Amino acid sequence: MWLTKVGSTSRRELTEWFKKYCPGRVHVPVWAAHEYLKHHVADTIVSELTTKAKEVSRLAENTYAYFRPFLDEPFGQGMGDPAAIRTDTRMALTKLSAFASTVRQWKNSYPEHASEVISFINTATPEQTVIYDQMDDMAPIAQTRFTGSVPPGYKDRWKKGRNSRPAASAENGLDASNRYGDLHFWREILAHAKFKNASAMVIVTNDRKNDWHLGNRHSDKIDPTLRALKKKWPPVPKPHPMLVTEAKVVANVDCLELLDAAYLAALLRDIELDAVKAFADVAIIPDISDTKTPRFTETTLPEQRRTHDAEGADAPPSVANYLFADPPNLSSSRLRLARALLQSRGALDEEFEERLSDWTECIQEQTPLSEVVNAGTFAGFDNSKLVIFGRELHDRVLTKTPGYLELASDLLSLLDRLPPNLAASLFLGMLSSMYLLRSSNNSRVPPFSPLAGHFFERQSCVYAATPIDVVRTRILDNEYAPLYVPSKDCPTLQVSFDIQPDAFSLNRLCSLKVSNIEILTPTQIRDELRLTALFDGAEKIKGEAVLRKACELFAIPFAQVERLSAFDHNFTLTNTVGFKRPRDVALPHEVSDDE
Repeated sequence: MWLTKVGSTSRRELTEWFKKYCPGRVHVPVWAAHEYLKHHVADTIVSELTTKAKEVSRLAENTYAYFRPFLDEPFGQGMGDPAAIRTDTRMALTKLSAFASTVRQWKNSYPEHASEVISFINTATPEQTVIYDQMDDMAPIAQTRFTGSVPPGYKDRWKKGRNSRPAASAENGLDASNRYGDLHFWREILAHAKFKNASAMVIVTNDRKNDWHLGNRHSDKIDPTLRALKKKWPPVPKPHPMLVTEAKVVANVDCLELLDAAYLAALLRDIELDAVKAFADVAIIPDISDTKTPRFTETTLPEQRRTHDAEGADAPPSVANYLFADPPNLSSSRLRLARALLQSRGALDEEFEERLSDWTECIQEQTPLSEVVNAGTFAGFDNSKLVIFGRELHDRVLTKTPGYLELASDLLSLLDRLPPNLAASLFLGMLSSMYLLRSSNNSRVPPFSPLAGHFFERQSCVYAATPIDVVRTRILDNEYAPLYVPSKDCPTLQVSFDIQPDAFSLNRLCSLKVSNIEILTPTQIRDELRLTALFDGAEKIKGEAVLRKACELFAIPFAQVERLSAFDHNFTLTNTVGFKRPRDVALPHEVSDDE
């Protein structure tokens, strides 16, 4: 069953390894084949997957409504802007919902996977079996063994089956009960081992009940490279002594071993790693990252984005990658989007208002935006109207109009699935609202958006390239520019910390520069900018925490900051040191030689 769920490459690596290293010695008992067929006919795997995906969808849809009241104001040291936290929460849950929707599509691949597994079973079933002879005496033997807790299978003695017949006509218990399944399996392989005159036997099973296992072998000697992937390795499987004894007495087997998928993969890696990379990757599931460990992924995110986009940059867009095709009247040309940005200073008309109203109702009803956005949603909209739409939507986020933060985060998370020209115009509208004042397109200093981190994540997306160029050009033409101007190249940002010279405390923080621009002041009286107030009266704070707060206030992508040893340094704070007013920190327009 587990082998059906993995990919064809992983499954093929395992079966090819068996052919190479264990020719003629890998077998699937007839009883195991029989059980697989029952589950195949019952569609068990697809049914379980569908049920689990629905549970995840319900969790994603209902969780935000529960947590929203708790995210209405800052709490805890350096929590940050509650609106940004709400956005992150919303985006994460949207991704979770989208994942659940995507994984359900695996059912379309099930017939192919099952066919490959059935083919493997047909080539690996033994040439002789005693399974049919065992059925006559199975019930009394099982009852005797189960009463004495003799393995295997006694843990299944209370297993219930289905009763498709009326209760009055049911005889001798329930129909379709598999309480004897493990014992059928065990007796069959003992007979086969005796027939083969085998001296050793390895059973591959993910069953970890103690009617197969007893006691544990320590896993302290796990290879360091494996330990780095998965710290919580369960103990190495050790077969129940009664099984070892029965194998010796009944089948003259001197060595009995049990292996689950993870330990099987660990073993195969040691013999020929290159031959089982895919199988090992799916069998050895790494631990979920500890949120307390350094967030290395943030520093590599721009590079990951660039690599991902570079791989698909030369590939022509496929309608199959998007919810629908791009309308023919849309373009992502620089000239068209620059004109649209200029025209987007206008107000919304009734058609836009109606569309936004419909969408906010979707948010209230917890309906995913992907279920209501289709090819007709923006029918008749040109680039300018789309940019106005995106800009107005984000403007309402900035004015804290109820429901629009959730709507904007849902739309932003959907852009990767929208056709590129449509996505480009909507992204331009939302991004321009963060960086430019609506009435004049002058720079908003500082730029602000609770979605800022998610805009930064998308800088290297294909659909974002031209919108970023258009906004960037406008910003750099203005009298002032913010500390960070969006760029599709995701440049590395230089920062530096400094301490107060000749101070009683050698660690007293006095300076923090981003791209050589000072953003701290020693005499800040505003609580919303004073460091000791921002960090709940803390006398010392790590450099990374201070920088994260600076990135939030000044709209700087933390993932692009060059990591320094000062990030882990504990700085002493004075009562008055704090950030400069963000609106006072800007880069003046540089006059070129041509000007």
